[in-house]
Amino acid sequence: MMTLQVKQIHKRLTEDFIPHIDIRDVAKHKGRNLEQHKLTRALAAMCIATYAHIPANEAAEYVTDGAGDDGIDAIAYSSITKTAYIVQSKYKEQVPSPAEVEKFTRGIEHLLSDNYKFMNNKLKRRQEEISENLSDSDHIVAVFCYLSPDSPSEEALNISTQFTNDINNSGDVLEFRYMKLNEIHAERHIAQTLESAEVVLQLEKWLTPGNFNKEIMGIVSGNQIAELYTKFGDALFDKNIRKVIANSETNNLILDTIRNSPADFWSYNNGITILANTIDCADKPHPGSGAERFRLSSVSIVNGAQTSGALGRAMIEGVPLDDIFVTVRIISTDKRAENFGQNVTRFTNTQNTIGVKEFVALDPNQEYWHDTLKDAGVLYKYKTGEQPNEDEFEYSFGLEDATRALACLSGIEDATRTKSKISQMWSNIEGERYKRLFPETLNVMTMLNAVIFWRSFNEIYSQLTSSSEGKRKKVLQEGTYVCCTLTMEKFGYDHALEDVKHQDIEGWLHDKANLIAQLANACFDHHEEINGSGYAGSFFKNSDKVSSLADTLRQTVLHRS
Repeated sequence: MMTLQVKQIHKRLTEDFIPHIDIRDVAKHKGRNLEQHKLTRALAAMCIATYAHIPANEAAEYVTDGAGDDGIDAIAYSSITKTAYIVQSKYKEQVPSPAEVEKFTRGIEHLLSDNYKFMNNKLKRRQEEISENLSDSDHIVAVFCYLSPDSPSEEALNISTQFTNDINNSGDVLEFRYMKLNEIHAERHIAQTLESAEVVLQLEKWLTPGNFNKEIMGIVSGNQIAELYTKFGDALFDKNIRKVIANSETNNLILDTIRNSPADFWSYNNGITILANTIDCADKPHPGSGAERFRLSSVSIVNGAQTSGALGRAMIEGVPLDDIFVTVRIISTDKRAENFGQNVTRFTNTQNTIGVKEFVALDPNQEYWHDTLKDAGVLYKYKTGEQPNEDEFEYSFGLEDATRALACLSGIEDATRTKSKISQMWSNIEGERYKRLFPETLNVMTMLNAVIFWRSFNEIYSQLTSSSEGKRKKVLQEGTYVCCTLTMEKFGYDHALEDVKHQDIEGWLHDKANLIAQLANACFDHHEEINGSGYAGSFFKNSDKVSSLADTLRQTVLHRS
């Protein structure tokens, strides 16, 4: 017999999630059996919706439950918070057994090792996407949800605890949670969209180009936007063409301003645009007269997701937001043309924006290197939007490859940092990191030859990764930067990059193919010794761990060759 809580959860799953669940692979089942499949998948979707703060229809797309799912019923990624969510759901009023927990941990381990050998087509089709998202994640949350109010057995808890400790051997990356009946019941309405919700915003300063019931522009406190995000999450962006914003580096830069320069936030920030069905105010407001509270219905942030997400993250982290203010435009869709809201979303998201990379163009040395290389018949593209005729040049490369190559030339620390997040090397052209890679004294031939070395190395190294599979392939892929750095280091014992010919680099690397293979093999072997049960993705982002590994490879491979 269902408890009242289970009945209410059942109603929520049936009304809001099951209509969006794909059941084509189990359509042959009938009656209670088919219903169980639907509810299990709906519960997994609801868990994703709750944690990732996305609407039910979107959450349903991330369900992977089915034969051969390897214990993985759903997996999703939020690029705003850089968090991956992996879910196992059991629509039954029983605690998970040790065997069920062990199966879930084994499936997670296979995902982290890029081992899809025993997984179903739902997961295999998403392999590239999942692998990339897991590598980019700062945090991975594994959730086992079930309909019992009780905690799992001590044996089951020990399995998940030991697994978590093993994965986090090189740094905290995985969090294992059990979502019990009371938590599911309490959160059952959180992931709904804002269609039926009323939002109240207090504008400190405001004006209107016409009717305040149609459009308003003003200033709101950062706390208000942060509270909206922490309450509704990504559902705030339901009408946004991008929904979950992929450019997480921008969010990090916004967070840096919030933490370190709150007084400058308003000056640096573009603000946000909100669509609302209706805009209402209890009083008769007078533009510019001071603070006024406005009631908004059916709210969606169509531009400014990064700002909203960063403020939400700051509030969660406990960062004070008292001195943060945001410019906001609120536009009503009531009694507008049918496509009005779509057009607002479209046009506010298609205007040119300035990314971190573009600020490199402010360094006058970049133009000098560009012009010098151009005179030598080499195209160096450091500005976004450049569209020269590449056929006019003997060779071409961009800022990304230059940064990767020069980072490997600089050493293990910069190579590791660049692998982890290349854009942080460009975030401050006056900073130490950028200056180490792009000093004023940088010889253009050093830059060019470093790029040739990087590309030629990758041609050889990629053959080793493509011929590998599973965990070995994952480790070799993650170890590309350290192996290239050490190979470049070996080359530098006898050669100066600015003095060597392109052909000599390619010839040397060809002759050293066996050495590169030895480095790759030793990289895998020593990773297994140091971090065999841990996650390779986090290991190769850890400068201390990678430096220790590099020292071992120097002793065991480079100094013996």
